[in-house]
Amino acid sequence: MEDPIRSPRYTLSKEERLHLKRDVDALFASGQAFIAYPLRVVYHFTPVAEGEEPSTAILVVVAKKYFRRANKRNRVKRLIRESYRRRKHPLLALAEERRMHIHLGLLSVAKELPKQTDVDRGMEKALARIAVELEKEGTSPEGL
Repeated sequence: MEDPIRSPRYTLSKEERLHLKRDVDALFASGQAFIAYPLRVVYHFTPVAEGEEPSTAILVVVAKKYFRRANKRNRVKRLIRESYRRRKHPLLALAEERRMHIHLGLLSVAKELPKQTDVDRGMEKALARIAVELEKEGTSPEGL
């Protein structure tokens, strides 16, 4: 039987959601982006200040342009959050190792309601690319 204290928690708490206006503005103002269909991923890394803990936070957006009805937008957001929730632990470990705050904006670009497998595939690609970008960020010389 697994030790409940040591096993990772597969939850998505309020601290893991990007909700402050200043954080959202900073993400879209200075973040970089790429597409891992059906997601457009905007990411921003910031070093951890003294006395803070490394963290990750996500923002999920589904445009009314593609899904006019709120129940469909909510469905897509639920699929994206579920996919992230199940795959977030390697990203959290990387954030702790690099001592960074990672902010992610996950935007749906699908014009039709995606399936969970499509979202999972896109999320795996996105998180793998984020890990590569974070590795590059940690190896780049200071001051450039």
